[in-house]
Amino acid sequence: MFIKTTRNSTGQAYYHLVESYRHDGKVKQRVLLSLGRQEEGKLGQLAAALSKHSEVIRAMESAQKIDVKHAYIAGPLLILERVMEELGIEKIVQQLAGRHERLGFDLLKTLFTLIASRWVEPVSKLELYEKWIDRFYPVLVDNNVRLHQFYRCLDVMAKHKDEIENFLYNHGRDLFSMRTDVVLYDLTTLRFESTREDSDSLRRFGYSKEHRNDCTQVVLGLLTDTEGIPLCFEVHPGNTFEGKTLKGIVDKMTNKFQVRRFIFVADRGLFSSDNLTYIKEQKGEFVVGMRLGKLQKSTESFYDIKKYRWVTENLAYYETTYKGDRLIITWAKARADKDRKTREEVLEKIKKKLSSSRATAKQFITQKPFKKYILIDGKKPILNQKAITEEEKKDGFFGIITNVKDMKPEQIVTQYKELWHIEDAFGELKGNLQVRPIFHWTNQRIIGHLTVCFLAYLCQAHLTKKLRQKKVALKSKAIDENIIRDRALTAPTAIEELASLLVVPVETPSKRIWIRTDIGPNGVQLFKTLGMQIPPKILKTESKM
Repeated sequence: MFIKTTRNSTGQAYYHLVESYRHDGKVKQRVLLSLGRQEEGKLGQLAAALSKHSEVIRAMESAQKIDVKHAYIAGPLLILERVMEELGIEKIVQQLAGRHERLGFDLLKTLFTLIASRWVEPVSKLELYEKWIDRFYPVLVDNNVRLHQFYRCLDVMAKHKDEIENFLYNHGRDLFSMRTDVVLYDLTTLRFESTREDSDSLRRFGYSKEHRNDCTQVVLGLLTDTEGIPLCFEVHPGNTFEGKTLKGIVDKMTNKFQVRRFIFVADRGLFSSDNLTYIKEQKGEFVVGMRLGKLQKSTESFYDIKKYRWVTENLAYYETTYKGDRLIITWAKARADKDRKTREEVLEKIKKKLSSSRATAKQFITQKPFKKYILIDGKKPILNQKAITEEEKKDGFFGIITNVKDMKPEQIVTQYKELWHIEDAFGELKGNLQVRPIFHWTNQRIIGHLTVCFLAYLCQAHLTKKLRQKKVALKSKAIDENIIRDRALTAPTAIEELASLLVVPVETPSKRIWIRTDIGPNGVQLFKTLGMQIPPKILKTESKM
C-alpha cells in the first residue's frame, strides 16, 4: 500500500491510500481510502488522517490473509473429543490400534470422524468422504483418510464389538459408579433400501415396526440402564421373532459383564413362558409387560376397579399371582384416555366404510384392528356393539409379571415405566443419528456401522444425563419473549447450535493461527456442564518453519 496524489477535473489534488494487485497477469491499482485534499503545510493533518484510519488499514491487511472458504466445523468436535476420552472410547480404540499395526491409518481419528459425522451430518460413508470430511476442523480429524479406510474401520469395530462393549461397561462402572442391577431391553427394526437377501444372513424381510414391508431389515436389540445409557446391543436377522432375541442379551449380562444381580425390564413383546424360565435359570429377575388377553377367561374379575388400591387419583393397582410369579395389574387414567382415543379412531374409520353401499365383509375381516368390532349379518357387515362395550371395560388396564420379591408394587410399576428411556434411544438413533436406512451389504459391515452408531449414541446419552442431572434450561429468544414455555436443554439442541462454532486459519509469513467464531449461549452451557473451559479465541498456533 502507498499514498498517491490524484487530481480532479478542476486541478485540485487529493491524497488517496492505494494498493497494487494482479489481475489476469497485469498489475493494477485500487483506492482503499480517501485521505483528504492536498494543501500546503497540511502534512500534519495527513498524518492524523492516517492515524485515524490505521485500525482499518490493519484490519484490511489481516483480511487479505484470510481465505473465508476455509472455515471449519469445530464446536461438536471439541465436545466429542472430551466425551470419547471420558467414556474410555479413546483408550480402548488405541489398544485395538496397537493390535492392528498394519492398518496404515489412524484408527482413532477415523472412528472419531465417523462418530462426528453422526452428530453433525449423518450421511453415508461415501458422502462423508466426498463432501463433509474437508469441512471438519483438521486438527482433530484426518482429512487425508481414504474411503476404503472408513470401511476398514467398520471391519475393526465389528470384529471387536463385544470387547469394546465389555471395556466401556466396566469403565463406566468404575468411573461413574453406574448401577446396572436394573436393565432395560427392547427391540426395533432397521431397514435397508434394498430387497436383496442373498449377500448375507442378516438382511431379511420380516415384521417391520416402521411398516416398511417393501424393504429388507435387521432386528436391533438394545440394552440400557435406567438412565438411558446404552450398555450393549445385538443384531438379529430381519425375520427373527422378537421373543427369541433374549438369550444373547441375558448371556452377556451374566457371563461377559459378570453382573451378580440384574432385573430385566422389557415390554410385553418379550413375554413368553420360555423367556421367563430362561431368565430364572440364569439366576436373573424380570419385570415384563403382559397382555391381559393372554390370561384365561376367569380373569374378567381383574377389571373390577373396586379391588384396586389407589396410589394417586390417576393410578391404581391390584396384585395377584400367575404361575407362581407376581402379577401386578395397573389402571392408569392416561392409558385409559389413550385406549379410548385409539378405539374411537378405529370405529370412525369403520363407520365411514360401512356408510358406503359397496361395503363388503372382506374389507373388515382381513384387517385386524377392524375385525373384532364387526359382525357379519348374513353377508352384510355391522358394528358389534357387545364387543365395543367389552373393550370399553378394559380401558386403562395393563399387566406386569415379575419374580422380584423385595420391591413394592409401586416400585415395580415405576421400574416398568422407565422403558421410555429405550423408546427415547430408538428415537434418537433413527432420528438425529439416522442409523437407517443402512447401505452396507455384508454382516460385518452392518455390525460395524451399528457399532459406530452405538458409540455415537453412547456419547450423546452421556451428555443428556449430565444436562438432566444439572437441570440445565434451554436459552431461547422465544422463551425470553414468553412465546414458548421454559424447557430443558437437550444434547441434540446444544450440538446443533455448536455446529455453528467454526475455526478459521489466519496465515502469517511464519505461522498459521486457528481462530474460533463466537459460541452461542447453549453451547456455552454444554461446555460448562462437562466441566470444560470455554475455548480461547485463538485455539491453536502452528509454526510454518
